[in-house]
Amino acid sequence: MTGSDTSTNSSNTVQDLRAAVETSQPTPAADRTIVTTTTTTMRNPATRVVKTKPDDEKEGGKKKKKKGPSVPLHQLFRFATKLELVMIFIATVLSLAVGALNPAIVVIFGEFLGTAGAAFMGVGNLTDATHDVILIFVYIGTATLVAAYVSQAFWIMTAENQARRIRQAYVHAILCQDLGWFDKADEGSLTTRLAADTQLIQDGISEKFGYFLSSIGSFISGFVIAFVKGWRLAVIILATMPILGCAGAVPGWSITKFTLDVQDGYAEAGAVAKQVFSGIRAVYSFSLQDRFARLYEEKLVKARKAGISRGVFLGAGFGTFLFVLFSTFALSFWYGGKLVRSHLMDGATVLVVFFAMIIGAMTLMQLPPNLSAISTAAGAPYKIHATIDCVPEIDVDNTGGHMPKEITGEIEFRIPILKNLSIKIKPGMTVAFVGPSGSGKSTSVNLIQRFYDPKDGEVLLDGIDLKHLNLKGLRSPIGVVSQEPVLFNMTVRQNRLMGIDYEASREEIIEACKKANYHTFISQLPEGYDTLVGEHGDTHLERLVQRALDAALASRTTIVIAHRLSTVRNADHIVVMHEGELVEQGTHDEPLSRNGIYSELVHKQKIATKKSGADKDEVFDEEEILRKETEELLLQQKKIEKLTELERDSKSDHLVRMSTISSIDAFELKLKKEKENRKHRMKQKAPMGEIVQQMRPEWKYLASGVGSAAIAGAIFPCFALIFAKIIAVLILSPDASAPGTNLYAFVFVIFGIASSLGFGIQIISFEAAGEFYTERLRGMIFRAYMRQEVGFFDDEENSLGALTSKLAIDAKNVNKMVTKVWGDVAQLCSTAITGLVIAFVQSWILTLIVLCMAPFIAAATLYESKIQLGFEDKTAKAHEQSGEVAGEAIKEIRTVASLNKQNHFELHFDRALERPHTLAKEKAYLSSIGYALQQASNMYTNAVAFYAGARLIDDNKLNFEQMFIATMAVIMTAQGIGRASAFTAAYAKAKNSAIAAFEVIHRRSATDPDLEGIEPESSIIRGDLSFKDIVFRYPARPNIPFFDGEFNLEGKAGQTIALVGPSGCGKSTTIGTLQRWYDPIDGTVRLDHYDTKSFTVGNLRSHMALVCQEPVLFDLSIGDNIRFGALEDNRASVTTEQVIEACKAANIHEFVSGLPNDYETRVSNKGSQLSGGQKQGIASARALNRNPRALLLDEATSALDSESEKFVQEAIDNIVSVGGRTTITIAHRLSSIQNADCICVVVGGKIVESDTRWELLELNGQYATLVRQQSLNADH
Repeated sequence: MTGSDTSTNSSNTVQDLRAAVETSQPTPAADRTIVTTTTTTMRNPATRVVKTKPDDEKEGGKKKKKKGPSVPLHQLFRFATKLELVMIFIATVLSLAVGALNPAIVVIFGEFLGTAGAAFMGVGNLTDATHDVILIFVYIGTATLVAAYVSQAFWIMTAENQARRIRQAYVHAILCQDLGWFDKADEGSLTTRLAADTQLIQDGISEKFGYFLSSIGSFISGFVIAFVKGWRLAVIILATMPILGCAGAVPGWSITKFTLDVQDGYAEAGAVAKQVFSGIRAVYSFSLQDRFARLYEEKLVKARKAGISRGVFLGAGFGTFLFVLFSTFALSFWYGGKLVRSHLMDGATVLVVFFAMIIGAMTLMQLPPNLSAISTAAGAPYKIHATIDCVPEIDVDNTGGHMPKEITGEIEFRIPILKNLSIKIKPGMTVAFVGPSGSGKSTSVNLIQRFYDPKDGEVLLDGIDLKHLNLKGLRSPIGVVSQEPVLFNMTVRQNRLMGIDYEASREEIIEACKKANYHTFISQLPEGYDTLVGEHGDTHLERLVQRALDAALASRTTIVIAHRLSTVRNADHIVVMHEGELVEQGTHDEPLSRNGIYSELVHKQKIATKKSGADKDEVFDEEEILRKETEELLLQQKKIEKLTELERDSKSDHLVRMSTISSIDAFELKLKKEKENRKHRMKQKAPMGEIVQQMRPEWKYLASGVGSAAIAGAIFPCFALIFAKIIAVLILSPDASAPGTNLYAFVFVIFGIASSLGFGIQIISFEAAGEFYTERLRGMIFRAYMRQEVGFFDDEENSLGALTSKLAIDAKNVNKMVTKVWGDVAQLCSTAITGLVIAFVQSWILTLIVLCMAPFIAAATLYESKIQLGFEDKTAKAHEQSGEVAGEAIKEIRTVASLNKQNHFELHFDRALERPHTLAKEKAYLSSIGYALQQASNMYTNAVAFYAGARLIDDNKLNFEQMFIATMAVIMTAQGIGRASAFTAAYAKAKNSAIAAFEVIHRRSATDPDLEGIEPESSIIRGDLSFKDIVFRYPARPNIPFFDGEFNLEGKAGQTIALVGPSGCGKSTTIGTLQRWYDPIDGTVRLDHYDTKSFTVGNLRSHMALVCQEPVLFDLSIGDNIRFGALEDNRASVTTEQVIEACKAANIHEFVSGLPNDYETRVSNKGSQLSGGQKQGIASARALNRNPRALLLDEATSALDSESEKFVQEAIDNIVSVGGRTTITIAHRLSSIQNADCICVVVGGKIVESDTRWELLELNGQYATLVRQQSLNADH
């Protein structure tokens, strides 16, 4: 290794420390048995306990995190094959050799210097004298090239193969666990381990393990050579190593500490953004944009302060490190010169000892990050291995057990633990389990599917204990339809095939869907049977679902669990559960006549079908109901067929459009779209001018940063100049070296000061500028998102995850444009100019010769950096797909297990791993080239430079000193340009992110809240509502009409108007257009006599309050959530007494006051610590606190069980009874809207009936049909 190599090693350490900043910154079949469950998870609002963290735990009660258990080092390679173990052994030997060769070449360099010096002094021809030594550079360079390539490629390949097996084994182990295991495990931690921990393992056993070994080899080799060649100088240099180590540790410590603080700040801000995006309708309804923007910006302040502190500490630590480094150079050469003059060492030996010690010390400083990766990898597999080794008690992999040839469907429970639950279900019976929440209904279904085993007792199928049956054979004939139907993120056709074990034909699938009353609905979808259902699936018409179930029940044993009792009144047998005990059973009339729990549940859901004093009940004609429903369906289907007929000229048959490919991949489609967007943006110009203008407050930081970067860029080329002069003095004038070595030692101290200031100020300036600008940019992007119309958030590209990710990543990438790109460009220019000027001044001929090698040096450095960064990004993207597959399977494990589809998802997961596996192989072959070339190019360049220099010296065209100055200056410049050029990857990302960010900032919202309009006071708004000739289609589904100009509705002030009808008929759309979440294509929506478009958006919404089916509560105190109901100007003045008054009216005060911190209790994100009834109570209080002129209730009780529904309904009745406001209520449960002033039946986008309930019942139309369907009178 030459002087240029030592300089390179020093600058590489500088680059490694800087790089740490970026890497640390803020990842049905033909079933014989059908089980239908329609349960909810509601609990009694009066008895639900909210668990809160102790104050000391919340307020700074941070405890030192204990280090988790780790596995022995050899266990990291547990999943390696024998061949891979051989490859690992070879890679280990070669990595050590590559490391050891770096200091070893110093010895050859010493021989070259001695030989060259002697020849230059007149002993002989320099070219001939140094020829053999120069060839050794070539030989060692070739050996290093081969060893570096093979070792690097082997480490990457073996690590990827092992990591793939770990991921496969881990996913297999998870999907095979029983449900009891999942009850204890956290879904999020499982997917996190799969994504993060397996990557940590791969990082620790991949090239970083090789780097670690190379560093060990270099350290040992360097120190041995130094002490063997000259222990006196080695001891002096060794004494400075602790100081140098401490100086190098400061930047690492500051990066770790302050990066965590930055990430915490951004995580808190991200949590605010996540709440807003997930509850955007509630945020808009209560005009909370400014409130959350301020809260978000408050969180960003913490991140900005921590980021600036990080920059200051990093810059100061960096500067200190460089000062100590150059001071070490100064001390070494001062003392080395003294030893030479004392004839204790010669000049060449001084340089050999110095280089060997510096190389050894520098590689020792590169050990911590690689050692950290290995130690982290040793801790990551502990729980993964434990999961892989865990054999569940209910093992789906167990192929043993009885496999009955035929199942008749006789089910019998003999379970004492469920208070002697003993019941026998005969084949073909339909048995309904009913009762309050938590009574044990769902447990029965879980036991039948052997999700759990009873500790005592048994469950029998056809007289055989379920434990003795083969588990897959047991679950295969069982079909489950749950309250929240799970549809996987694949096409409709693929979801249909999930219920069978063979590839059904197109005709079979269509026929099955027709039987289930869903063919017409599916035909409406944009891609028919090839439509991707999305991440969470969808639900449709309740009546169609029930009719499909009724058709499916024939000849099957059926167990039904329901809260809505109208769906089970025709069951052969009804079992009433209470606190795990079977308390009543019989047909519908039998338990009803006992006036017990079942009777109480029935009366809570009963709908009056006659006026008080009427002589008899209405007579229900079930055949007539069925006839009307069928007519309605036929009309709907004809309408759809007529619409699709118009599209046949330009499209294929829309009704039965179906792909023959069964593996359409949602994630690949998303990636393709993202790639197209990136390509489009790459053609656009980066908005640099706008960024610079927005950064006017930071111009002073930018100026100092660019100036400092210019100084920093000139340091190492100038260092090469002085270093070469010292070599010349020590070799050519050893006895008269005192003035020269003393002067140059002092110059090194000056370099230390200059580099300390240059690099330090550059880092501090750009980090400060970046943090200030990023804070403002994130705030601008967040506010821009909150200006968009609701339709913007309906687009799948703007999902919750996508927006939170864009908000974080785009701003971060633009930050890199500020903190990294501009500084690197300035540094690159300075390095190139300074280095080339020095080289050309010394010898233009040798400079041109060495410059022929410069492209190889720069290209090798740039190639490895770009390949490494590029593959990291591509692999991370590719792993997202496998993560989504596994995450979906883990999240819906009950469905996966009940369908016996573990193997399906494992195969899908394996296919998803193919892309990252292919990328890793490419990385092994390609990035290893760059690594190997980088290791060998210096030696080849030295050989070329020394040979050319020797020839030129022999021809008297330059002297010894000029040869070294020109050679080192060109090599240092080429390497500096190569490293600095890596900014191009960061620039490409930053450009893409900047364009995306400014697209959002400049996007014009369809309902811009900043546009001026009328702002009448609430006191002059009466509450009259009007919808006239509304034409509307959802932006995300423009081909599906909702309102075709036939929707008309008039509501007078003070009225309670109820909208009823099937799902998807347009009920909730009325609220959306009234709130201006969406604007109709044609027609007018009016509040009083004002068109809603004439209001400012905020003022329009200030006259309304919303309570929806899933109330959105924010991660604040209960009191603050209720205060959010008040108008923006009045929130600060809302007193505690007003909050309590609202809670009393909402029936929630008693519960809140019973909490440890009463109204100051935090409800956590989405109110997850509260039951559904409690959340609805708080949402009702929030709406009441707004004192609205129009109250909007969107299925506020539909997700609740009977007990909770009664509780919430009382609260809503209290609010409505106050009077003075117009109420629009949307409901599926007709018992909740019996007292409405006007009931409107919405079908097919228009109101088909409108009157009071009695008039509508007498009309015997659509409303009467709905009432009869939900009626629970004892004689029916």
